[in-house]
Formats: sequence, structure tokens, C-alpha cells
Amino acid sequence: MCEIHVMSATDYNKSNEIYSFVESALSVDSKIASFLKNDNPARHVVVKPNWVQEAHEHKPDIWEPLITHPSIVIAVVETLAKKMRGRGTISICDAPHTYASFEAIVARGELKSNLEKIRLLWPELQLELLDLRRETWITKEEVVVERHPNPDDPRGYVMVDLGGNSLFYRHPGEGRFYGADYDRAEVNKHHCGEKQEYLIAGTPIACDLFINLPKMKTHKKTGITCCLKNLVGINGNKNWLPHHTEGGPSNLGDEFPQLSLKNRLESGAKKFGTMVALNVPILGTWAYRKVRNTGKQVFGNSEAVIRNGNWSGNDTCWRMALDLNRALLYANSDGTWREHFQPKAYLAIVDGIVGGEGNGPLCPDAVQSNILVSGTNAAEVDAVVAKLMGFDPYKIPIIKHAFEFHRFPISTNKIENLMVFDKRLEREIILANLAPAMKRSFRPHFGWPDILDEKTIYGI
Repeated sequence: MCEIHVMSATDYNKSNEIYSFVESALSVDSKIASFLKNDNPARHVVVKPNWVQEAHEHKPDIWEPLITHPSIVIAVVETLAKKMRGRGTISICDAPHTYASFEAIVARGELKSNLEKIRLLWPELQLELLDLRRETWITKEEVVVERHPNPDDPRGYVMVDLGGNSLFYRHPGEGRFYGADYDRAEVNKHHCGEKQEYLIAGTPIACDLFINLPKMKTHKKTGITCCLKNLVGINGNKNWLPHHTEGGPSNLGDEFPQLSLKNRLESGAKKFGTMVALNVPILGTWAYRKVRNTGKQVFGNSEAVIRNGNWSGNDTCWRMALDLNRALLYANSDGTWREHFQPKAYLAIVDGIVGGEGNGPLCPDAVQSNILVSGTNAAEVDAVVAKLMGFDPYKIPIIKHAFEFHRFPISTNKIENLMVFDKRLEREIILANLAPAMKRSFRPHFGWPDILDEKTIYGI
């Protein structure tokens, strides 16, 4: 039976469509179906939405193209509860952007009140809602002015070292990685030589079944964000994650497409500003805000200018995301590796009813793409989603490299051999023949103009 399914779904309010698709997705894989049927009260399922932040970066009333819709999350949790007959643990968890409001995210679409109804219906079910972040920030003019500790994951955090199996092992950018925070020393300390470390939240590592609920949208650093990129949200410290490498192609970096004098000046100003913000309390953050505001006037806004690895030449971010996928699939709660390299049970259900195009992931425009996708392999589902968006999966490094041979494989299949059960046609087809979700492609981020699939035929 084909394990990747695609279905048209036109409205989040049409719950019958969504519940039917979720029921089918949870039944396709015999091992997952068998796991859900047993009566072991120790069973543990993680449900991981894309909850990057509560709203569009500049439009606080827009949120549907950014995050997994609450109706998808509730349909998955309720169907799981029924199949598990209320016995076991379901953890709904994510690590949003450090300055995002977790409470505002889970308030969307009456999510919390609907979860309470499930709790009342299944009182023996352990239903958890977890913010996996260890720290939250308050920002002003895009500069961090306050940092606050956040309650830890109740299952702690696991340091996972991929060593020579990391895609950063012997990377020419070593020592020049930039993470999620101003402190460059931290990210480079964890990625040097044979030390390639990630701090992963204990809940996703400990679970028996991981259900990924990503959003179908574009991304400035990886082309698209779907199953593979969504695992950034299982981290305990995002500053252990290399996001780009300082410099340009001429010195084996990917911060900029080229190292012009203007770009060198900008990079120097940024280093100075972040150093002051880190080392001079209060006054330093004020000074850095002024540096940033001046920089926007001189060097241009990031929504129109390529910087910080926000382009198709980013050779860093896809490596980090694939490392994280291998850590999830193969690591144990003590940081060791699963016996015989058998990956964790995994299922993806992609929310593409309303997608995000253009300046994703934080400033996307909504697009009515009317699609749901499910599958049991992250790389294979992402290849299908790229095709549905009108993109060529071979032109998107995070997808292309996920199919390469590795000691810890994500997929042992080949992109060209992927088969999809397309419920729009009620038959199984090869990926090359899969029709896009709309009569046009998604509009890519402006730094990724070259990922369109030239072979796609629209209007069929």
C-alpha cells in the first residue's frame, strides 16, 4: 500500500474532511496501527505542530499561513485518543521562536478549550501541552532587551553528538557558524571537529511515536519548511544550531551571495553591534538598536535584500535540519543510538489548506492551496509537498540531500521512484506526474527564484 497520500480539503471548518484524512493516515502503516491498538498505558505519542509564532511578523491579525491550524491538531489528538482508548500519553509540544508568545499561539482557534473537552472525555489519558523552550526573550526594534528562563521540558534535555556522522563534520565553514543568538562562540563551540552536538528536548526523544504536523510554506533559508525543517522545534537551545556561515562563496561562506565592500561593512557593523549588546548591559542593547536602525537605511531592509543566509546558496541550514532529523529518528534518551539503527515510528500530516508563500516563514502571504498530505517518511513527504507547491525537489538542498546515503538514513528511496496515492484522482501515480495544488506555483522567497519546477503543467 502506498504510504504517501494527497487529498483536497477546502475549509478548516469542514471537520469531516479533516477527520477522515487523519483516520486514514493513522491506519496506513500497520506498525503504527498495531501500536495504537495495544493497551499499554506507558504508550507515548508526541504531536509536533509548526508553532513558530503567534502571528505574521508585521500583521498581527494574520496567522493561518504561519502555523498549523488548531483544527488539524485537534483532529489528530482526538483521533489518537479514540484509537488509544484513552490509555497512554499524548504530548503536544513545540519550541517556538524565542520571542513568540506560547499562550497566544495555543489560544488560536480555541485550541486549549477543545483539548479540555478531550481530557474530560478520556480522563485516564495523559494529555500534555508543552513549551519546549528553556528561555524566552523580549525584543525591542528586533534587539533582545530581556531574557527570562522558561520551565524545562519535564523529561529534561538530551545532548546528542553526531560526531563524524554530522553533515558539519569537516565543513569548511567551521569556526564561522552563526546560530540563533548574538553569541557566535556558543554555536561554534558545539560544532568543531568530531564534536557535533545538539541539545534535544527529552519528550520528543523519549516518545514511541512522533507525529509531525508541519505547515506548507516557503522559507528564506531552506526554500520550503515542511517536515524536515519543522524539527528545529524539538530543540532545547537554538543557539547550538548553525543557521548560516559568515562570508560569501568566495571564502566558502553563505551569509551573502557575494562579498562586496558593502556586505563586508555590513557584516563588520553587525559583529560590533552584537558584541556590544552581549557585553554592555542596557546601554549595549540600546546602542545595537541604533546600529540596526542605521544599517537598515544604509544597507536595506531584509525583506528586500539578501543577507543572513536567506537565499538558495545557504549551505548551512539544511545540514542542521537533517542532523536534527537523524537525532530524532535514531537517538535514545541517554544520547546513545538505537540498536540495529531502527528509526523511531514516524508519521507526518501536512497542513496545506491555507499555505504560506513569499517571505516565509515569518512574513508569508496566505494562499488557498486546499491540500492535505500524509506519509511515514519526512524526506519523501517533503518531496511531494515541494511538487505540490510547484517547486522542483531536486533544486531544494534540504530535500535533495535527505535522500543521500548515510549511516543514519532518512530515506532509502529515490525521489524519482516515489509513488503517491492522489485522492483527487483516486489512484496511485508516480511523483513526476503529480499535479500541483493550485493552477500556479507558490511564490518562492525572493532569495529562491530558481526552485520552480519547469516541467510542471498547471491547470490540470
